[in-house]
Amino acid sequence: MASCAEFIHFFLSTLVLIVLGIAAFQALLIASQEWILKHKQAIDLIRFFPPLEVMESYLFILISVAVILLTLVLVSSLVLFHPIAVEGLWKKISLSIVAWLILLMLLIGRSYFGWRGKIAVRWTLVGVSLISGIYLGAILFMPTV
Repeated sequence: MASCAEFIHFFLSTLVLIVLGIAAFQALLIASQEWILKHKQAIDLIRFFPPLEVMESYLFILISVAVILLTLVLVSSLVLFHPIAVEGLWKKISLSIVAWLILLMLLIGRSYFGWRGKIAVRWTLVGVSLISGIYLGAILFMPTV
């Protein structure tokens, strides 16, 4: 039976996946909006979109929330599953740290280098793909007791 701490860890992990899923959808909306504007397509749907700057600011807010939540998940992983090598969790935690670094790099890149547009969309989707793969792998290949 799972303890309360393991339940909180699982809840936070699920919350990270939800926030990053919304961020991925937001990134895809930004990419489609940029494509429509760049190719001067007369699509009526674009008038319902907020301005591109607002869409990008929402994306980076989502990524900031996801980085904070992912930090909590990583800390809880290290506390709950202390003998990482024994349980074989080092792969999941190392890939989670890589995804965390990618998302953190994206936030730093926006602040210091002005990363926007395609760069933000690509790195967001890379980070989300990593976390999604880790989460789904943990669910699908979880050992049964």
